Amino acid sequence: MTSKSKKEIVPVSKNLVLALSGAFLFCAGLLAAEVRFDCDCADQVCHVGKSATVTMTVLNDEGEPAEKGTLRVRVTNDGGELLDRQDFNLAESNPAKVNVSLSFPGHVLVKVAASGEGVGKNVRGLFGLSFDPQRIEPGLPKPDDFDQFWAEGKTEVRRIPLDAEMTPIPELTTETREVFQVGFATLDGERVYGFLSKPVGEGPFPALVSVPGAGPGTGPDLTLTDRGFAVLVMNVFHYPVPLDEEERKARHKEYNESLGVRYCYFRSDDRDAYYFRSIYLGIDRAIDWLTDQPFTDHRIGFFGMSQGGGSALILSGLNKNIKAAVASEPAICDHAGGLKGRSPGWPRLVAQANGNPDVLQASRYLDGVNFAGSIEIPIRVTVGFIDVTCSPSSVWSAYNAIPSADKEMILDQKLGHQRGEKYRQAIDWLCETVENM
Repeated sequence: MTSKSKKEIVPVSKNLVLALSGAFLFCAGLLAAEVRFDCDCADQVCHVGKSATVTMTVLNDEGEPAEKGTLRVRVTNDGGELLDRQDFNLAESNPAKVNVSLSFPGHVLVKVAASGEGVGKNVRGLFGLSFDPQRIEPGLPKPDDFDQFWAEGKTEVRRIPLDAEMTPIPELTTETREVFQVGFATLDGERVYGFLSKPVGEGPFPALVSVPGAGPGTGPDLTLTDRGFAVLVMNVFHYPVPLDEEERKARHKEYNESLGVRYCYFRSDDRDAYYFRSIYLGIDRAIDWLTDQPFTDHRIGFFGMSQGGGSALILSGLNKNIKAAVASEPAICDHAGGLKGRSPGWPRLVAQANGNPDVLQASRYLDGVNFAGSIEIPIRVTVGFIDVTCSPSSVWSAYNAIPSADKEMILDQKLGHQRGEKYRQAIDWLCETVENM
């Protein structure tokens, strides 16, 4: 009878040990230095007149509190007016603490930079706190003739033949979906363009409309079409946006060069000639067209982020065919926010124009804040507490103007200007809401 053999022990070479040790040290180095924040206000939402304590701990690249170096702290009125500045010696104060307060409703940004022997290269961080944000108001009130101005624009554009075009895109069409490039006439002899994708069949299908964020534009949204929706994606340019990404970027660059300025600033001193006026009036009519198609019915939703989020506010205020909306980190809001010492949202028209009073006055007629007052549909708005592109105070100023009984502000305390899980959840909410209408 043979006995069981013992498991063979293989000697580990010195080189292998060194290699494993090096790999471990490399992985440990991936920790990277950082600044961690804490606050004594629940959900980072505080009250006017009461002080909040923000605690900042600087960690070195081993994940331990740094014992040397400097922490520079700057506190601003949402990226605008400087409210406080302090510097800490990490050998004496780590964690470091600052007390923050506001005497008015608003949002505060705490911006930090740590550096020195105990930290390594500059380590930066942002932290946001809101003070009674439900009471934040825009920099300027809605103009008395705002509604009349846009009503006249809607009438003017509808005097022009729609001249709708649908061009099939065979390379994106399948057995289950159809995809088209679409175009519609708008003011000044121009056109607006986008993409329509729909399930194969007569329908009627629930429909979604979207405008992309700022940049060279996007192609069709096939994911939501494959989920069962007719989806109209409208770009904000007076030319057909190419499907190829590199071509899109090249065409976008050429277009801005032809205007002599980035599109969002073109003729911003004239409310009648400002770039976005004819664009949104054209998209508004495209939504009417979509509603009238036999493959859709009354179930029309709108979604977008950044420029698209501002578009959600603008078009939901303009067009009563939209029945539900998601405005994620909306841009084009509170252009006059600088008058209250804070940063307005993208594209910061007034600051870009060095305070030109004509731009300030014209901007009031293309401000998501002023369209928001006409929104009575179910709507979800998202805000990132460390968003320095679409400032939280600009988002709140628009949200607070919405009279809808079914509205919700979705807070994301750790988010900058980007999509997160809460954005995806909001899109799921919109899809379910529109499907069940």
